[in-house]
Amino acid sequence: MRASSRSIAFTAALSAAGLFSGSCAAHEMAPQDADVVVIGAGIGGLAAALEASDGGARVVVVDANSVGGGHAVLASGFSFVGTPLQEKNGFRDDPELAIRDIMAWGEDADEYWVRRYVEASRTEVHDWLRAKGVEFAMILPNAEDSVPRFHLTRGGAVNAVLPMLREALSRDSITFVWNREATRLLRDTRGIAGVVTRDLRTGRSLTLRAPAVVLATGGFESNDEMVRAHWPAGRAIPDPLYVGSGEFATGSGLGLATAAGAALTRMDRQLVYVTGLPNPRDPSGRRGLLVLNPAAIMVDDHGRRFVNESAPSKVIESLVMARSPPAYWLLFDAAGRSQLMIRGGPWLNSQTIAAEIMDNPRLVKRADSIGALAVATGLPADALVSTVERYNGFVVRGSDEDFGRFGPGVSGGAVPSLTEPPFYAIRLYPMTRKSMGGIVIDHDARALDRDRRPITGLYAAGEVTGIAGINGSHGGSGTFLGPSLLIGRIAGRTAAAQIALTQERRQDAPATALLPDAPPAPADTRTLASRIRQEAPGFWHFTQAHRLVVERQEQCATCHSAAWPPGPAIGRAQRLAQLESCKRCH
Repeated sequence: MRASSRSIAFTAALSAAGLFSGSCAAHEMAPQDADVVVIGAGIGGLAAALEASDGGARVVVVDANSVGGGHAVLASGFSFVGTPLQEKNGFRDDPELAIRDIMAWGEDADEYWVRRYVEASRTEVHDWLRAKGVEFAMILPNAEDSVPRFHLTRGGAVNAVLPMLREALSRDSITFVWNREATRLLRDTRGIAGVVTRDLRTGRSLTLRAPAVVLATGGFESNDEMVRAHWPAGRAIPDPLYVGSGEFATGSGLGLATAAGAALTRMDRQLVYVTGLPNPRDPSGRRGLLVLNPAAIMVDDHGRRFVNESAPSKVIESLVMARSPPAYWLLFDAAGRSQLMIRGGPWLNSQTIAAEIMDNPRLVKRADSIGALAVATGLPADALVSTVERYNGFVVRGSDEDFGRFGPGVSGGAVPSLTEPPFYAIRLYPMTRKSMGGIVIDHDARALDRDRRPITGLYAAGEVTGIAGINGSHGGSGTFLGPSLLIGRIAGRTAAAQIALTQERRQDAPATALLPDAPPAPADTRTLASRIRQEAPGFWHFTQAHRLVVERQEQCATCHSAAWPPGPAIGRAQRLAQLESCKRCH
């Protein structure tokens, strides 16, 4: 069999990039390096890859990280309608009710996509995940749902993502290329023709040619410049404004899309939490942690309560963001400390929270009386003492006369008073979280240009589309992960079907994509502790994970085994073994 000039050129490019192994040399490359290239290995990208593979496509998944999962591994649950778990718990639900709830909460949500997701959430997301071994263990109520719909696995959304990764890694028709950023989309006379990538570790370029590209690169809430450029008109940009989204949520896919002529929409719809605490381990000073405490009260800089602390999140967020400055103090006592929740970093546990946050006077003020706490925070003592005494009186009488947090006709459990010293105060700030605007797509997840015409060969899924407007102006609970997965499946299905219709397959083409894993990194004689002192380009995940290993004084065998010896995971078998270590951090 005679190799084509394109095949020979691509083989040479792989060798030059350090991505080609001798085991592949006997195979002839197909005219295209893949049928579909998926950029991003988060939940939307994984769904697109699996669906395109089901449709007979050869898929290459490119990700800037060295592992898959994206922002989804930091998330919690999914919104589903009409599931067995709802029925088991006696929750009677129906699609029309769910559609009304989501539309009311989002206020300007895209009605088509809301209905599309609600009607498909059981069969195309819930049942699809269950078939891959995902188990949903509980349902939590939320303010936006008239019927509880927020489904969680044991241990968070990572336990929904890992089965998807496991299946994708097991398929010969799906190949992953890690530590690579997509820098440019290729076009020819027919449309999108592939993507140019750059190895973040070596800087080397690699071009992947394919007639279909799915952008699943996530949102842009870690890109401070982009966040500020698209900040809602008429609303002051908070200072400080912390970052609470994934490390790779930089908006890179939006740049690729617009350069290819794609249109963007709803870019000013940004979900900003107002529960941000400066991350003491972030050397940049930009990143925040998520803080919640249902036993606390919220007071302003005058020492006064200003909101029903149990109000829906969008109400609290709107009230805080309208204040100047948009920050407040979270107050609780010794008994309430047990209900404190801090999320946003794998290093967080009871010991590190106590040592690095609760005992850190820059982040948490503590005193044995409310008057002394006022001095520590700089709040007016008379006002703060009066506020806490008034609130405690409401608790004793069983009715919050100021804001209606509790009392007759108000659902919810008992609310504790603030009476047991020591007393705590934590200053909280706005923190970026999720994008609700992005690439315009049609009902088949095809990217549209500025005249709302499909760009041939370009598809998009997940947060890079703003979740197709499903959340409107207010992010809901579970209405990011599930819709991202659904849109990913639609994008992969559409891409594979279009290729089958328009491209004649070569009968002698190999059945799998021929992109081997990267070879091991050169031996490094430095100790692990010295290697991770500074983060090298392309080694973000390696550095984060191994800092925890050193801190916890763990041995290599804690994660590594005979199936995956210490060193980079090479080949599918080692990648599959590596997945078993993910839950140690997430």
